[in-house]
Amino acid sequence: MTMRRFTAALLWATFCVASAANAQAAVQARETGVSAVWLLANFCFAGMRAQDHPSSAWRFVAFLFGLPGTLLTWFLVAEGEERVYGVDLPKRRT
Repeated sequence: MTMRRFTAALLWATFCVASAANAQAAVQARETGVSAVWLLANFCFAGMRAQDHPSSAWRFVAFLFGLPGTLLTWFLVAEGEERVYGVDLPKRRT
């Protein structure tokens, strides 16, 4: 009987530790997701600015989601330059 109780207690402790680790991983995933949106918005805004994208609505959306990094892009990337932060972008077909 004591072996069953010991096994049940061990399984319960393992379950509790696994649940706590899973909760911590979920918090880290949420924080990483926000950072990913911020980075992608910055890259999108820089690309649209460098390629002189005609849609001002999408530029505005990317600008808002990428703040404050997009302010830096606003000053460093020239409009229609086809170059972002030292990287040549593919040319758009016209």
